[in-house]
Amino acid sequence: MTIEVRILVTKDQILRGTTARLDVASPACVGDVLLRLVEQDCRFADLALDKGPALAVRPGLALLLNGVNVSLSQGLKTPVADGDRISLIHAISGG
Repeated sequence: MTIEVRILVTKDQILRGTTARLDVASPACVGDVLLRLVEQDCRFADLALDKGPALAVRPGLALLLNGVNVSLSQGLKTPVADGDRISLIHAISGG
């Protein structure tokens, strides 16, 4: 199946605005897609992933699946389907 990943975060503008189409085996989850993206472009790991024992998105980033925040209950284990779009953006807060 093919999943589209949009990277809208910045780290010296390295990957800002990048869109990748990744082929992943089915069934798959958001974490599988992120790991596949790292295999394709290792710069992504430094940009958006938290270095630690478990796969995690850096604090301050929002992870969306088809425009909706990835569920906190399932997190990176959220299932994906063919044609889904994952987006990584800076989380926005304020009052």
